[in-house]
Amino acid sequence: MSVKNAIYFFVFVFILVGVFGISAWVALDQLKGTPLSYAAIAFIWGITLAVLYLAFDKAGWDWWGS
Repeated sequence: MSVKNAIYFFVFVFILVGVFGISAWVALDQLKGTPLSYAAIAFIWGITLAVLYLAFDKAGWDWWGS
């Protein structure tokens, strides 16, 4: 893996961990552990992944290419 791809990978991981952590904390705090909170977390994560995928695709980042 080249340095550029490693940087892209770690940026992606850090963004995911940060957004997932914040969304999980907010959903669990606001919904007080109801089953709806777990559905909200999954929904937020799905939206986040879709947005990140589209943003990185639009930016033309080639993650797995050589």
